[in-house]
Amino acid sequence: MRKTLLASVSAIVLSSSTVLAADMPVKARPLPSPPIPTWTGFYVGLNAGYAWGSSDPSLTGNVAPGANTAGIITPDLNPKGFIGGGQLGYNWQFGQWVVGGEIDFSGLNANADASISPFFLTKGASKTVTWSSRYDWLFTARVRAGFLVSPTWLLYATGGLAVTHVKDSATCSAPVIGCTNAGGPNTVVWSESDTLAGGTIGGGLETMLAPNWTARVEYLYARFKDTTPPATSTPPSPFNNVPPMFNFNHNLNIVRFAVNYKFNP
Repeated sequence: MRKTLLASVSAIVLSSSTVLAADMPVKARPLPSPPIPTWTGFYVGLNAGYAWGSSDPSLTGNVAPGANTAGIITPDLNPKGFIGGGQLGYNWQFGQWVVGGEIDFSGLNANADASISPFFLTKGASKTVTWSSRYDWLFTARVRAGFLVSPTWLLYATGGLAVTHVKDSATCSAPVIGCTNAGGPNTVVWSESDTLAGGTIGGGLETMLAPNWTARVEYLYARFKDTTPPATSTPPSPFNNVPPMFNFNHNLNIVRFAVNYKFNP
């Protein structure tokens, strides 16, 4: 009788434990941690912004023999306008450091014009000189190096080669006595269209919007060589060998925004 009672009690206890275990909530497995974002890999993108700079002319000679140019100040030429294009690059991430290289090509519509009249104090005070400078496009090939202030924010510096195409011109117009003191009205034009190489430095701030997308704002300063355009349109002989008279310097400031698509490494 006692054995039968103990067997019954044991069966009841085991049954109750099984029911309680079935009713207890099952602990969910922890979700896998999201992957740590990486900046390593190739990327391509588009950029757009604003460019401004200077192409200030300076007088290097005297177009009219005997003309008094003492005290004459040439104007400031400050080309400015839209810039936009595309870029291609690669990044390597080492801990909190990111280094890489980038090339970009952008269309550029930066231009400026200025004039002074009368330009000569003597020898025909009605002479007017007009200057013009145009930047058509910009190419850069740069290295980049930056520090991750957070896993998705990159502060970087950049520098390298810059190439641009410019057209500079100066036009002297004389409605009465020619620019070269020839009799009658005439016009002398100095003009040069050239591709200029130089250097660029700058920096920016870039953020990772998603594992494959980044956006950034960037500033660049570019400096190019000076030009001294030759005379391309002159009065008839004996004044058809007019020497270069004006020197133009060239530099650009650029602020632009960019969006990139990053390929998986």
